[in-house]
Amino acid sequence: MSKEEFEQRWARKSLREMLSTVEKRVGKLEESMEDTKELNNVLGGSIEDLREQSRDFVTMTENYFCAKGIMDDAVKVNIASMFLTDIVLL
Repeated sequence: MSKEEFEQRWARKSLREMLSTVEKRVGKLEESMEDTKELNNVLGGSIEDLREQSRDFVTMTENYFCAKGIMDDAVKVNIASMFLTDIVLL
């Protein structure tokens, strides 16, 4: 075997090894992307739940103010602040 043939075989083997390494890394990357997509779906659902809870809180608060006849925005802010502070302290 000549030196040139040896170098060509060595280069092919090296290329095969590099290709194999790249294929493994691509496989890991694809798995990671799938995991990320699943996590994104879960987080998206959680965010939507929080939006709905926020809307419900605002609606409940507006109904409370209407029932109590509270029209002054400063009073509304004060009452809402106290309510939220009480919740945090629980």
